[in-house]
Amino acid sequence: MARSSVTARVETPPPSRPLAALKAPSDPGFAALRRAARAAIIIPLAFAFGQLVLHDTQNVIFMVFGGFALLVMSDFGGPRPARALAYVTATLVGAVLIALGTVVSQTTALAGAVMLVVGFAISFAGVFGGYVAAAQTGLLLAFVISVSVPAPAGAVPARVAGWAFAGILATLAGVFLWPRFERVKLRKSAAKACLSVANLVEGLRPAAPNRDLPPLLAAARRAEQMARQEYAATAKRPAGPTRRDRAFVQVLTELQSIVDIVERPFERARSATPPGIEETDRLIAATVAALRSSADILTGGRPPDLRAVEEARERHRTALDHWAGKELRAGRPADQVLDGLDVDHTLRVVSYLAISLGSNAVIAAGGRPEEEIVLPVSAPRLEGLIGTATRVLRTIGTHLQPSSTVLQRSLRVAVGLALAVLLARILGLSHAFWVVLGTLQVLRSTALGTGRTTLEALAGNVIGVVIGGIFAVLAGNHPAVMWIALPFAIFLAAYAATTVGFIASQAAFTINLIIIFNLISPAGWQVGLVRIEDVAVGATISIVVGLLLWPRGARREFGRAVAGFYRAVATYLEAAFDRVLDFEPPASLDPARRVADQARDRAGEAFDAYLNERAASPLDPQTAGFLLSAGNHAMLAAELLDVVAGRMGYRAGGCADGARMVRGQETVLLRNLVALADRLGLENSGPNQGPVSHVALRSASLDCLRRWRNDDRAGRGAMAVVIAGEWVQNVARLEEDLQRPVAVAVDAARTPWWR
Repeated sequence: MARSSVTARVETPPPSRPLAALKAPSDPGFAALRRAARAAIIIPLAFAFGQLVLHDTQNVIFMVFGGFALLVMSDFGGPRPARALAYVTATLVGAVLIALGTVVSQTTALAGAVMLVVGFAISFAGVFGGYVAAAQTGLLLAFVISVSVPAPAGAVPARVAGWAFAGILATLAGVFLWPRFERVKLRKSAAKACLSVANLVEGLRPAAPNRDLPPLLAAARRAEQMARQEYAATAKRPAGPTRRDRAFVQVLTELQSIVDIVERPFERARSATPPGIEETDRLIAATVAALRSSADILTGGRPPDLRAVEEARERHRTALDHWAGKELRAGRPADQVLDGLDVDHTLRVVSYLAISLGSNAVIAAGGRPEEEIVLPVSAPRLEGLIGTATRVLRTIGTHLQPSSTVLQRSLRVAVGLALAVLLARILGLSHAFWVVLGTLQVLRSTALGTGRTTLEALAGNVIGVVIGGIFAVLAGNHPAVMWIALPFAIFLAAYAATTVGFIASQAAFTINLIIIFNLISPAGWQVGLVRIEDVAVGATISIVVGLLLWPRGARREFGRAVAGFYRAVATYLEAAFDRVLDFEPPASLDPARRVADQARDRAGEAFDAYLNERAASPLDPQTAGFLLSAGNHAMLAAELLDVVAGRMGYRAGGCADGARMVRGQETVLLRNLVALADRLGLENSGPNQGPVSHVALRSASLDCLRRWRNDDRAGRGAMAVVIAGEWVQNVARLEEDLQRPVAVAVDAARTPWWR
């Protein structure tokens, strides 16, 4: 969902962890250490209770793997009440899945069919982010175990009881044993970024020395990047369909946008003389105050005065109009007036983003923006259950498209797991769920990545069998030794899963299984050989599925998704320009905006999938991020054009000739944008329209300003033409910057999947 735009300018891909490292593993906030310690305490206790007190294998298996599912694979964050609710909800949903899996487990064909449906549903649900995404793997494990091991319906109570017992212990441990409150830390990071960005905007004052801006810009960039990186590294990301979560994501996106715009301002004439109106300083002051108050509200303080920014924007626009008309009537050349109008364009965009950021900060903190403030487009409007349900349905509709990487990933996982269930049952493998789990562990978004992970999984399991087998031989008939080793093995398996590397985690997990299954039913080191066999079968299934279903992964689909985004933005821009230029616009821009929002979500998910592939590619993450952020910039242009025409009433009807000239260049602009989209989508593009003519745009604006000199009624029409011309030039500059990134993305999309 919206979280995708937050990672649109991640500077480096998630690093591939080395097989062995001399330095301590990266573990921000000791999250992995906390998780591993909880698992090492709780899972042995649950196992001991089931094995030594209940003496029921069904209970024992679901207690142990329930602990892994809820404490290691899920590990919910957030405040204690929300965290407890997440654990309880996951326990209840897991119980339903276990009951369903047990009921259908008796029939092989039915088990495979239901695995297909459940696998798709759980995998697809990850698009909602937050607790839903955090629970994905754990819930899949619960269903996989129940459907892979045949049992009569009478086994449901024992299985569910074991899972429920693990869920109760996991809830208590997750809430009270070394909890880490990521949401509080995220808000503090976002608040620090707001303060740094406020200092940057304050540096835009006309009287501020130019030398002050570079260090302020560098500090703001570091702060907003740090906030986004902490967000990206958080397991429980606030990115779900709830209004507060979506608003927080928008806060991070708008912080990045403000820094981007200040870093590369819009002025065409850098040496132009500013209008020198007092309203410029007042608008800067109101914007800075709102940004600082946005930081306060995120950390429990008072809300920002967004009405003051809105009023300052209105006064500033009125003052600009008055200044331009006065200067023109005084005989000042129209080209100097035009350059002066252009100076404050960057400030006006930043002030609008500050209103949007402040509105979202209030919503993210649990408040409501002032009723008299017209919410920006980015602010989630619908509240309560109706609003959440609406966003859920829209999100589902957005990603139920053939080009959606979410849909492709979900189908790949569902087909792989269903085939694993069928094959394991047909072959009569004793530990069928290891086959299915092996498929889930090694399946990646590319065939090449799946093959590489398969080799790593096999290597890790061989290492684990050797170490675990030696330990099993040495321990012999002394179960007390294995009981002593069990917490250490669980700790190692849980800690290695996210901090050391895939080979190490597979080795640790295999050692853990050898100990657990020898405590249940002593079989010595031979159980490790069964583990290798089952993992090999599961990995083979993953390779076949990876070769058959979108073997290139997100590399090509990212280009197609961004191409769809650009086409949708072009339609949105056309409608917005028509409204400003007064050329029969649609009654509402909402349909075009909604389509563009959906396309942006699909492109964002494709970007996230591409980053998570962690594979060498001609398309580097910085270039991919720029492709996505460029679309966001174009959407901002359409949004502000809608504000200018709809809320502020600027229409070019009073200067029809200038409007026609701007529209001609706008047509070139949009055709070029669609041509870029065609190239990204590997489709035949139309003939090149050539560059946008800055001379023609300037001529149109000057013509309207000269007409205003002699006719006061032409003022708002002239300003509409000037504003539209500014945005045509801004987006045209963006298109020029896109030429190389698009070429790189096209080359990457055409690269064979095995490279």
